[in-house]
Amino acid sequence: MNLIKYFLKFFDVFFHRHNSLKKTNDDNKGQGPNHESFSGNSITPIKADNKDENHYEGNNNPTNNVNKTNKHTIHANRPYTVQVIPFLKSELDLDYNGRYIVNYSISDSRVMEFPVIRAPKKGCEIKLPVRGRCGKRGVCEQKLCEEIEKLNLLGFYDNLSLFVTDRCFRYEPDLAYIDAKKGIFIDIEIDEPYSGLERKPIHYTIGDYTVDDKRNDDFTERGWTVIRFSETQVYKQPQSCLKYVYKLLHDMDTSIKMPHNLAAVCDIRMCPMWDKDCAERMASERKRETLLGINRFIEQSEERKLDVIFDYSHGREIENNILKHKEQQGKQQSSGIYCTRLSQVKDDASLHRAPSDTGCQHSVEAEKQKEIQNISTQSEPKTTPSSRGYA
Repeated sequence: MNLIKYFLKFFDVFFHRHNSLKKTNDDNKGQGPNHESFSGNSITPIKADNKDENHYEGNNNPTNNVNKTNKHTIHANRPYTVQVIPFLKSELDLDYNGRYIVNYSISDSRVMEFPVIRAPKKGCEIKLPVRGRCGKRGVCEQKLCEEIEKLNLLGFYDNLSLFVTDRCFRYEPDLAYIDAKKGIFIDIEIDEPYSGLERKPIHYTIGDYTVDDKRNDDFTERGWTVIRFSETQVYKQPQSCLKYVYKLLHDMDTSIKMPHNLAAVCDIRMCPMWDKDCAERMASERKRETLLGINRFIEQSEERKLDVIFDYSHGREIENNILKHKEQQGKQQSSGIYCTRLSQVKDDASLHRAPSDTGCQHSVEAEKQKEIQNISTQSEPKTTPSSRGYA
């Protein structure tokens, strides 16, 4: 009897474990391989490019464990909730009664590729940002901020705004690097080919220009350097992007050194810019969603409180000085156009003058006087604030 009871107990335990395992497998099958709830608050992409898993030369690099970026995962076929809160905890401390000047001189990038650099003139007074931001944050902004915090890098901010008088809104940098004592203010932008929610082309080229040129000029006129990375660069090579920033910082001020945990990172790969047709094609093919491993972008459903932000008093003085400078440039351009056209009229008159024909000479003189009169009564020509600018 004891032997029979032993076998009955054995089979009871066996079948109970079998049914439990089957139920667990069925539940997991229904939820899919990534069944954790996803809030969009922790992102690092799925492995989109195996050769980018390790960004360093050699396999025995002692910093490999520090520099791996695929710790977390955006779950494939899940929506990404667009964030509006700051990712970085750093607080900005500026003297809004002080005066900051650009003390470095670097050159703009020349090719139509990312990263893009636009630099201010040395000696330019710097317009300070104010704390607060209302705009949505991109997917890769969050990723880059997570890298900054993981590597314990200082001087980066993602909750700032810059007021510009001749615009109907303030600018909100994706990220900013600021070293006020050295006079270094950098706007770091992450450019996507199309907006995730509206699916409209953005950050595209028009011939030798881009739709961001006016914005770039507004920053450089106020003493800021602008660096533009593509979303793909930040997604695949976030630490290489940060290394590029520090290389530029060293060019601005040689006392700024490369952080040791970025020194072994490979250099960033250049990325070509896109025109409007290319951006529309990428939107129709859902290139961003494929890259990021998500199926769509969604907005947060709850209402958010918008920051009430005002410009500082000395900042308004800087804006007035910029406007006066533009007015003087406009007058100089108008005067230059007048002198150029007047010279052309004189040259044309001398070419058509016939010394032996007095009547013809009088006719040419009359035409010349009429042309000069027309020039002097014309309104000033339309000018743009920027040689590269598109509004």
